[in-house]
Amino acid sequence: MKQVSFDLSSRACFGVFLLLSTVLTGLLTGASLRISTMHIDEPVAFNPHAILEKNVRKVVNGYPIEAMSPYIAEHKKVTAAFLVGIAKKESNWGKRVPVDKNGADCFNYWGYKGAGSRGVEMGHGCFGSPQEAIDIVGKRIDTLVDEYKFDTPEEFIVWKCGFDCSGHSNQSVKKWISDVKIYFNKVNRS
Repeated sequence: MKQVSFDLSSRACFGVFLLLSTVLTGLLTGASLRISTMHIDEPVAFNPHAILEKNVRKVVNGYPIEAMSPYIAEHKKVTAAFLVGIAKKESNWGKRVPVDKNGADCFNYWGYKGAGSRGVEMGHGCFGSPQEAIDIVGKRIDTLVDEYKFDTPEEFIVWKCGFDCSGHSNQSVKKWISDVKIYFNKVNRS
């Protein structure tokens, strides 16, 4: 009698095992079919310009300079950081700007004194477009960063007063550095 119950018990276990194996095989087959028909997107390429542009836009959101974000992002991060930081100090990101004789924006948000394609207005360069402004001012900043190794707002005080700040008060020099540094750091450290 014990042998019969043992046979019944082992047959029941074998039946349960067979049932579970069949269910598991069905599940695995279904999963493999779904995987084989999935569309896998191409990997997204790392684009530092897109990341920098997004960060610049976040910092300058709602100001006229925001339209220049794609052009700013074409530069190195340190140059982009100076473009943003200096523009905040000099023009409140395009809210206080030189205009031409017709009242049109000169796109000079940095107090840049060199001429633009529309000449000089109010003692500052008057550029023909936002892209021209970023190209010209960005190249000047690149020169100061690359050739003179100025890469901090303290060193970049040359933008405010040239190579000699004796004509400016210590307070105004410190304020310029402090104000530029706030937004320089927001872009450069992101």
